[in-house]
Amino acid sequence: MKAIDTRNLNKAYHGDALVLEDVSFNVQQGEFFAIVGPSGCGKSTLLRIIAGLERLSGGTLFMNGEDSGDRRPDERQISMVFQNYALFPHLSVAENIIFGLHVKKIPKQQQRQRCLEAARLLGLEELLDRKPRELSGGQRQRVALGRAIASEAPICLMDEPLSNLDAKLRTKMRAEVRQIQRRLGMTMIYVTHDQVEAMTMADRIMVLNEGSVQQIGRPLDVYNHPQNLFVATFIGSPPMNVTETVRNGRQLQLTDGWEVAAPLVKEDVVAGVRPEHLTYAAQRTPSFTAAVEHIEVLGTETLLMFRMNGQLWIAKWPGQWDFQEGEEIPLAVDEAHIHLFSAATGQRIDHHLLPAGRSMEAAL
Repeated sequence: MKAIDTRNLNKAYHGDALVLEDVSFNVQQGEFFAIVGPSGCGKSTLLRIIAGLERLSGGTLFMNGEDSGDRRPDERQISMVFQNYALFPHLSVAENIIFGLHVKKIPKQQQRQRCLEAARLLGLEELLDRKPRELSGGQRQRVALGRAIASEAPICLMDEPLSNLDAKLRTKMRAEVRQIQRRLGMTMIYVTHDQVEAMTMADRIMVLNEGSVQQIGRPLDVYNHPQNLFVATFIGSPPMNVTETVRNGRQLQLTDGWEVAAPLVKEDVVAGVRPEHLTYAAQRTPSFTAAVEHIEVLGTETLLMFRMNGQLWIAKWPGQWDFQEGEEIPLAVDEAHIHLFSAATGQRIDHHLLPAGRSMEAAL
């Protein structure tokens, strides 16, 4: 069953340009659904609309099969976890966790039971009497999550809850939040600008840009088959390398000496290659050679940066590689790993590339 079903949502402030335009998606019960995009793309506005904190300018919002566009926040059976934790400094951890339950007229014994269950789940049992100022950032985030768990709302909305944490703690909290969501079977809608969070945590992701939906799908499907240039260069770390191509008859020239046959492609295109699909070609015929401009050895992997048609490209290889800046190295790309996008619209082009020199007949 669909926990959330939105159809052609629009949002504008004071009659100005649309902040959200024709946003349609659904979230299944028990699903972890991430909304990802750059700052200012409308992610938090969309979450506030689902929460009832913002009114729709157009479209419909269904929650558990019922039209909920005009319902008050307290009628929507949701909980929220914010970026800034939203804890009351004068209340203890326990009081923060159960805050709001008395408004729902939950008996005190049940409030205490829910508090203890949430604290046990989050490792907060020894901290229940402390005030927020006595907690670390990660502990405060757990308290905010504990309040959402104690509410037992079937839908939890999270607005960039880990962005204030350091990198190591953020990685740990990503795993904890995902495990808790699975254990409780909560429906979770998670807003983030960090595509790594979206890729590692979500069952499905929705990519937003400038208020419009760019793509919805499973993380690996979005990564492997981006529907447009924006998704291709936003999803992935490092992002996809892209370059304009030059048509040469039935072939596409990506750079001097590197051509691929594309007899079915009839328009100007931009080619893209993921960093991990650029391989060292010491033992095979290279697609092209490039001079190393910068190198970063990260221990488990190495990033090599070079120029392709004036643009910075990055190759990502496992292990530790020792090259010098300015050194010419041979690089190869499997034709199957080249993505093509329309130069006019940015949309993905379904294609069948052939290595230069092969005919369609030979491939069939």
